[in-house]
Amino acid sequence: MASKWIDERDNSFLLHEVFEIGKDILGKSPYADHDADMVNMVLNEAAKLAENEIAPTYPDEIHKKPVEAVFKDGKVFVPESYHRLWQLYSEGGWMCTSDEYEYGGQQLPAVVSAVTAQMFLSCNQAFVMYPGLTHGAARLLIDFFEHPLKKIIIEKMFTGQWAGTMCLTEPGAGSDVGALKTTAKRNPDGTFSITGTKSFISSGDHDLTENIIHPVLARIEGDPAGTGGISIFVVPKIRINDDGSLGEPNDVTCGNIESKMGIHGNATCTLNFGDKGNCVGYLMGQEREGMKIMFHMMNEERQGVGMMGVALATAGYRHAVVYAQERLQGANIMAGKDPNAPQVPIIQHADVRRMLLKQKSITEGIRALTLLCYFCMDKKMVAETEDDKTKWTDLVDILTPLVKAYCTDMGMVVNDLAVQTFGGYGYCREYPVEQMMRDQKINCIYEGTNGIQALDLLGRKLPMKKGMVFVSLLGLMQEYIAEAKAVESLSAEAAVVEAAINACAGTAMEYAGMLKKNPFVPLLGAYDFMHCLSDAITGALHLKMAVTATRALESASLDKEKHFYTGKIEGARFFINRTTAVVPARCETIKQDEISAVRIPDEAFIV
Repeated sequence: MASKWIDERDNSFLLHEVFEIGKDILGKSPYADHDADMVNMVLNEAAKLAENEIAPTYPDEIHKKPVEAVFKDGKVFVPESYHRLWQLYSEGGWMCTSDEYEYGGQQLPAVVSAVTAQMFLSCNQAFVMYPGLTHGAARLLIDFFEHPLKKIIIEKMFTGQWAGTMCLTEPGAGSDVGALKTTAKRNPDGTFSITGTKSFISSGDHDLTENIIHPVLARIEGDPAGTGGISIFVVPKIRINDDGSLGEPNDVTCGNIESKMGIHGNATCTLNFGDKGNCVGYLMGQEREGMKIMFHMMNEERQGVGMMGVALATAGYRHAVVYAQERLQGANIMAGKDPNAPQVPIIQHADVRRMLLKQKSITEGIRALTLLCYFCMDKKMVAETEDDKTKWTDLVDILTPLVKAYCTDMGMVVNDLAVQTFGGYGYCREYPVEQMMRDQKINCIYEGTNGIQALDLLGRKLPMKKGMVFVSLLGLMQEYIAEAKAVESLSAEAAVVEAAINACAGTAMEYAGMLKKNPFVPLLGAYDFMHCLSDAITGALHLKMAVTATRALESASLDKEKHFYTGKIEGARFFINRTTAVVPARCETIKQDEISAVRIPDEAFIV
């Protein structure tokens, strides 16, 4: 029976058949030690952990209720089932699958590590956020922390003995990071005294580990206002002795945890630093480089959040398919008004099939988009020239806001349709699709809201290197289109995608001119443009998948494989002809001088 949680076959298809990592990535430095068999073994073990250990904790199958973190007597306690998961996750080496050997990592390609994370996230996002943030914080230390304790801290984080967070947001500041009030005062020994409050800190406090390492943004006394005056500090929950043993508490306390719409098992904390004037932090990198350094982790987290969008969409869709195959209701339409016609599974009804194929085509499209981003990271790592390294790095940069925003927005569409497929049962806690939908919503919000990602695309990413990075991205899509044009059965879809890509290119050029003359049009259209571009790129990725599937179908002998490849082709046609096809018209619309959202007085929104 097919898994309701993870899609092993599509992951394998993307890695080995579409992106061909065996040809382009594996066996090359720094991945010289790995081959396809090794990758498949890793994916198989990840699938077992996901399906057999993580999935049963989402939700609690015994009590049939969401599993929640609890704040009691100033301490945070995670769900009891998470302790076993943390141990299994840590002992299995999943914390550092793609990290360097010298830090205890397995040095696997980033795209392989992303697939394992996707499987885990499909089964319980709230839990996986604890090791995910630990990994992100450890990566910052590897790249930017120069201190005698560096290797000790990283080793303890990668083995799961200690955990990590990201402390950026403050009460009242929200996305305006430059308005932070947390301060750092110099101490004679070179450390800093940290004072301030951070809010909405995921995994901010818990009882999974004996210590938690907090990267904290703060302003050194006397440094200028705004983001340019921010530095970043390593602040442990418990002080660390020179030999790596734990000292006294470091005046880091949890004020409360948020009562949230979803991800109940993850503790979203308000953290207070230095209430007693006794919180010590270590400078990371150079002074006033805090934002630049934090964005290294932020971009990693944004890519990871995009993967969260894919993961929850995967689980929601697969639960919906299994339910639709089993739920009997109504007769087949071909039976007409025959009162004796037997009931059939709802998957035979046209509107349910529409919902399911929409879920399938979106989920597989956004999975390809996220893995393209990670594949570009690996292409950079194996590149032999600086020009090639730059090319792939730039592609990661421009893809990141699309991965974060589009994949979570469209993941939300999938989870909404999954609930709709279940009907009234989908709205009840008897089935987990309602929890998946609630959990998915946070992915559209944190690590920079999706509106901010659209503005980042418009204001920073499109103009990179005078637009040449954008041109490079579109050039890669044109390669996929050219491949599809050579396949007669896909030539019509190739023309649709090409028209969408060209429409996005033209809109970007016009927006560039408008930003100087009438900025409100592109600013109001940024979010819609981000979706247009993503719909076009996802259409191109569907083309590439359909080309691969068409060729593979010719030699497939097993019915299961024939069904898989046929599903890829029909899913591509559905997405391209129903979503990518409307991109040119939408681009024309968002270029119009329609700025009612600017003209309307504040007082007119609600009277």
